[in-house]
Amino acid sequence: MLIVVAAGASVAHADSVTTTRAWSNCQGGEGIWAEMRISGCNDVIKSGKAAGADLAKAYYNRANTLMQKSEYKKAIDDYTQALQLTPEDANSLHERCWARAVLNIDLEDALSDCNESLRLQPNDAETLGGRAFVYLRLGFFRTAVIDYDAALKLKPQDALLMFARGTAKTRAGDDDGGKADRGAARAIDPEVETTFVRYEAGAASGGMWASMVEYWRAAMRWIY
Repeated sequence: MLIVVAAGASVAHADSVTTTRAWSNCQGGEGIWAEMRISGCNDVIKSGKAAGADLAKAYYNRANTLMQKSEYKKAIDDYTQALQLTPEDANSLHERCWARAVLNIDLEDALSDCNESLRLQPNDAETLGGRAFVYLRLGFFRTAVIDYDAALKLKPQDALLMFARGTAKTRAGDDDGGKADRGAARAIDPEVETTFVRYEAGAASGGMWASMVEYWRAAMRWIY
């Protein structure tokens, strides 16, 4: 009897979280703007009523919204909280990899995140593109091209992946290939260069590692 009562209490506890207005706002959707979604997730997290996968989802949703607002450091913290609750969440791993790559920080950790995400969810175009961007940051341009090739086989009309591959090709010494890719990307999306430059500019807030990475690239580039 005690087991049945406990199980019933657990279901009621879960229902009390997932049926609230805060939970609904945290999930997002039509008519839910960014600040409203963040506020909903805040309320779910602070309520103390969410646990396990539900709490992880609240952190993940808030992190995604923070990413949309380019608040990458806060997003990384939330993805980390989500992963403490659900360690094998391929999406949280991929997104944290991407956020770290944009900020140009903790790049070895970013690479581990993307590798683990791909282990859990192989052949994911966005994760392959995220890992390619990490390699681009590290100066491993030819390796980046290989990942961009794989990503574009899955999403051949993705302008951002194509433009990024063009950048990697140029930096690897393939000027013609780089120009061709960037031209094709602009034909798909005339604003793609602006988007790519915005992501690359994220390195401005990368701290000490961002200032050191150019030296490390220069030392290691000849290997790749």
